[in-house]
Amino acid sequence: MAPMTTSVTGEALHTDLPIGQYFENMVAAHPDNDFVVYPDRGLRWSYREFDERVDAFAKGLLAIGLEKGDHLGIWARNVPDWLTVAFATAKIGVVLITVNPVYKAHELAYVIEQSDMKALCIIDSFRDVDYVKIVRELVPESSTQERGHLDSERFPRLKSLIYLGPEKHRGFYNMPELLLLGAHMDDAGGRRAQ
Repeated sequence: MAPMTTSVTGEALHTDLPIGQYFENMVAAHPDNDFVVYPDRGLRWSYREFDERVDAFAKGLLAIGLEKGDHLGIWARNVPDWLTVAFATAKIGVVLITVNPVYKAHELAYVIEQSDMKALCIIDSFRDVDYVKIVRELVPESSTQERGHLDSERFPRLKSLIYLGPEKHRGFYNMPELLLLGAHMDDAGGRRAQ
């Protein structure tokens, strides 16, 4: 891997560290500095806040049955939690499969089949593509089966659907639920004593 150069603190840094270790070092060195800023949404996450969000989401993924080596797809435009998913999957060794946000149903189906996805994260829509509607058409079982226990005839490896937002969709986990699940898990993946 080529050395990374950054100027987060105004100084040029060079590192041969993997991105996860580099990020952990930045959290330790600059916990209160901004890491994610979306001015149009009024959203700011410091290194510490983002790290806590990533940890909770990673533990939430573990809680719903994802394991190191499993494949998780993300079908979304540039939204803040795209980064959360990317860092969380890297942290727990889940392979992230990125899906082009303008894909149509047949293209998504091909990616799900070819990538052995165990879980798929989506947003509501992008341009003229209604993601929830397309997933419902491709995976009709998602409307009737318990979330996390999907048994799709067409996609037998796909077990979980995740909506990257607070809205609830039958058969999907949403972001707040996974963050809450993760917040109740200890670092070893077990439930915290209450």
